[in-house]
Amino acid sequence: MVRRVAVVGAGVSGLAAIKCCLEEGLEPTCFEQSNDVGGLWHYTDQAEEGRASIYRTVFTNSCKEMMCYPDFPFPDDHPNYMHNARLQHYICKYAEHFDLLRHIRFKTLVTKVKKRPDFSVTGQWEVVTQTDGKEETAVFDAVMVCSGHHVYPNLPLVEFPGIQKFKGCYIHSREYKEPEKFKGKKVLVIGLGNSGCDIAVELSTVASQVYLSSRSGSWVMSRVWDNGYPWDMLVITRFRTWLGNILPRALSDWLYVRGMNRFFKHENFGLMPLNRTSRKEPVFNDDLPSRIACGVVVMKPNVKEFRETSVLFQDGTVQDDVDVVIFATGYSYSYPFMEDDSIIKSRDNQVTLYKGILPLQLEKPTMAVIGLVQSLGPTIPTADLQSRWAVKVFQGQCTLPPISEMMDDIDEKMGKKLEWYGSSTTLQTDYITYMDELASAIGVKPNVLKLLLTDPQLALKVIFGPCSPYQFRLMGPGKWSGARKAILTQWDRTLQATRTRITPTTPTTFPCLAVLGVLLLPLLLLLAALSLSLAYKSGAGGTLPTAAARRSTGGQGWEVKPCSPPGSSAQTAGMRVAVVGAGASGLTATKCCLDEGLKPTCFEQSQDIGGLWRYTEHIEAGRPSLYPSVISNTSKEMSAFSDFPYPEDFPVFLPNARLLDYLQRYAERFGLREHIKFRTTVVSIRKHPDFATTGQWDVVTEADGKQTLHVFDAVMVCSGNFSEPSLPLHCFPGIEKFQGHYFHSRQYKHPDVFQGKRVLVVGMGNSGVDIAVEASRVATKVTICTGRGAWVLSRVFDHGYPWDMVFNTRLMSLIRNSLPGPLSRGLINYRVNQWFKHENYGLQPQKGCLVREPVLNDDLPSYILTGRITIKPGVKEFKDNSVVFHNCPDEEPIDIIVFCTGYKVSFPFLEEAVVKVENRHASLYKYVFPTHLQRPTLAILGLIKPLGAIMPVTEMQARWVTRVFKGLCRLPPQPVMEKEVNEKKKKQVQWFGLSFDEVLKTDCLVYMDKLASFIGAKPSVLGLLCRDPQLALTIFFGPCTPYQYRLGGPGRWDGARQAILTQWDRTLKPTRTRVTAGSSSPCPSLLTVMGFLLLLAAVVFGFQ
Repeated sequence: MVRRVAVVGAGVSGLAAIKCCLEEGLEPTCFEQSNDVGGLWHYTDQAEEGRASIYRTVFTNSCKEMMCYPDFPFPDDHPNYMHNARLQHYICKYAEHFDLLRHIRFKTLVTKVKKRPDFSVTGQWEVVTQTDGKEETAVFDAVMVCSGHHVYPNLPLVEFPGIQKFKGCYIHSREYKEPEKFKGKKVLVIGLGNSGCDIAVELSTVASQVYLSSRSGSWVMSRVWDNGYPWDMLVITRFRTWLGNILPRALSDWLYVRGMNRFFKHENFGLMPLNRTSRKEPVFNDDLPSRIACGVVVMKPNVKEFRETSVLFQDGTVQDDVDVVIFATGYSYSYPFMEDDSIIKSRDNQVTLYKGILPLQLEKPTMAVIGLVQSLGPTIPTADLQSRWAVKVFQGQCTLPPISEMMDDIDEKMGKKLEWYGSSTTLQTDYITYMDELASAIGVKPNVLKLLLTDPQLALKVIFGPCSPYQFRLMGPGKWSGARKAILTQWDRTLQATRTRITPTTPTTFPCLAVLGVLLLPLLLLLAALSLSLAYKSGAGGTLPTAAARRSTGGQGWEVKPCSPPGSSAQTAGMRVAVVGAGASGLTATKCCLDEGLKPTCFEQSQDIGGLWRYTEHIEAGRPSLYPSVISNTSKEMSAFSDFPYPEDFPVFLPNARLLDYLQRYAERFGLREHIKFRTTVVSIRKHPDFATTGQWDVVTEADGKQTLHVFDAVMVCSGNFSEPSLPLHCFPGIEKFQGHYFHSRQYKHPDVFQGKRVLVVGMGNSGVDIAVEASRVATKVTICTGRGAWVLSRVFDHGYPWDMVFNTRLMSLIRNSLPGPLSRGLINYRVNQWFKHENYGLQPQKGCLVREPVLNDDLPSYILTGRITIKPGVKEFKDNSVVFHNCPDEEPIDIIVFCTGYKVSFPFLEEAVVKVENRHASLYKYVFPTHLQRPTLAILGLIKPLGAIMPVTEMQARWVTRVFKGLCRLPPQPVMEKEVNEKKKKQVQWFGLSFDEVLKTDCLVYMDKLASFIGAKPSVLGLLCRDPQLALTIFFGPCTPYQYRLGGPGRWDGARQAILTQWDRTLKPTRTRVTAGSSSPCPSLLTVMGFLLLLAAVVFGFQ
């Protein structure tokens, strides 16, 4: 009879084995070669021989409710996905709670396990161990092998020709620990598994470029699943498993591929698996799609050949100057302590184990391999149930079938494995099916039918809820009295970890609003068609307005006609214009002046163009400052200047260096540098004495310490509003007592300052979230405090397309602006909550009905879910070394505060009477012209926050402004302008709220169309439908890219049509760097068909 059991390894499987032995009255002895429990999760700075090795930033891929031991839940406040240190702490607590440590012999290596001579009778094993160089031999009645399969690296160098010639460095991922040593290098990571993706993403923050090579591709899943819930709590359910098993294979495959592509289309990111219907374990990574979209990780096919300093890939492309290669090529299964390893690897060097646990070649079933099965599910509960079953087998309480039947069972499962998971050395299986199979054998599978009769609430949770480990402790041997409660409260524990900032629950009004919207939609479409047709009839088209058209109202009730008498073009041809600042706005202002025949002079206080986008290591007075990791929040197609698309190989979202490169190309292409005076500061701008007559300005500049007075006919202020930080310390009681360090986000450059610190970020804007995410990679703890909350969007939006190319379309704008306010806002709130439910993450805006400017960040939800960032309400009070938040009684210790509290709107070179700024708002007509000037010869560009790209907006402003300067467009009377400005304020407060500079926010497309209509450059969709239906459909349903405003009118660009029709090609090219066979449907989408019918209806109604 089995009594003494040897357990090899004290990782998560070994601890489960010890506990299960103790529960059944056996005497386990566990041998662990290291000095602590944890196995794989016991992190060390150096890889140790014979032990699993992980890198410092490893997080779990299964959430805490799904991966816990079934009778030992994680503490409520633990994050849903844990850093390895947190999980190691839990493992230690588990060992202490069940008194397992006294059964473990640490620093003891198992050197040999062999059968006893009388094994066929006794089933006993001889186990040889080594401690401090001393060998010991002991006899055990059974052995449980729990040594894992992440110890011996697989490094198939023979499959990579030329690797011996490669002059760079190469390592296996097992040796990787931290990213710092790869700073500034070009790194190639080979292998698209979890480790390969993690390492590539982490290196992308420090390396100059990262390439990720994959032979077969892989499905990539995010831990943040539908509505922000943990993926496994929604995917691993009994109902889904049952549904998957009864559906026809073709339908099941279609649903599977569709589900995997729901967040982003893998084909467009170079990730599509060669066998797309294979249920091979997916990769879990929250950041990879956005890293690919930003160009910091580039997907490549398999390596064909290594050269001395370059790599040739299978598609014929060559990457030069590669410094480091990291082989993330997995691990080999090896059991060096087994005298006869054919016991485990019994056929073609493949693992053949009954139930994935028992070797077949043994006369007595007294050996079990725990934890070698891989499924789309957590390891800890699997190991626990395997151990319970194995112990029952050891004791003879679970009868095994004859060897022939066990072999048939293995062959049958192997066939299914090949069909569902493809060829693999691992024992892959479906999680719930496998767990239920083991549970049935020992009588612990939950009886759903019985529960429906006796406890229907619990039964419904078991059927439709996550298949959490507690289900296998509800009944039978090993029953745990707390299992029922643990199941019923599992969602409470899940949400408690992320709901750290409580906001009043916003009633979900979307369903009823949606019904109303559906009923109103036909009427809205009809009205839209009528309005479009009327606009077409009235001449609001895409050509330069005729004299009659210029006399029309322009939609505002005043004439749009020259402000100078006929024949004055000669006077305006030599008009001198001062442009303040050579950033993006200043460059386009300079170009627009040249396009209109004006004479611009641009003054730039620094030595080069770029403005905000020109990074400098040190902060310069009077200039904006950014940190080196800044990436654009708008995609390249939406943020391009309208007659100068980005190069097609530029990434979709641009690191600041690439955007600066684009601006430099723009300046060179249009010869702008010769009109710029560098190292020249504008000191003052004052009205010329005869301003009322001439509209001229006295501009005083300073260069090399010498001041010069210039007289200009007009001024365009393009100095931006990111130079003077707003630091309202009076709003934070106790800050004067705080003994730590604090600074404004303008001073931030690198995250090193946060190493090992407890960091508080005050503010929930783009900079605040970016800095918090960066800090969390090195800090001990990071907290973001926000009084208002914010909507958070990912740059990677529906199906992986750029957010602004999906959100900013004419159709979407029509729906947003045509529906009643509550319905429109309800739809927007529903839309922004689709990625994750903001309330569950502590991010819900206080007034959810307001359309706040969203924060663009791809990482924040996953960083909250993994506990790297905590969200808190606003600061109540600072103390010496801590902070107290509103509605939170406990003090939180902090070391550093970063105030991300925005910037002041300031024009120090202008008299206050010219542009008066109150509450960070300047009263400007159309956000451009001061309303009180006698002559409209001064314009402020870029002082606006469009819900979209700023560069095309400032370009459109500049096009309109230059035509106002020339007298081709006239502004309305001062009372009319002031009335509109005040009404606009009220409307913005209604939609966006009133805080800081919300009144500067506007709907990008509506604003652009309005300015374009002033100059006759607004595209006529219905007019195009008659002449160019393909272009019309693309304009109406596709993204409203800037090229639309160059199709006609002044400044018409011949390449605009082609740019619009090829915009998606340029978007997809930088991410489709590993091409697989496509699966695009040849059928037009339903939306396109409906759109064509809608536009056709518009024409019919318009010409009746």
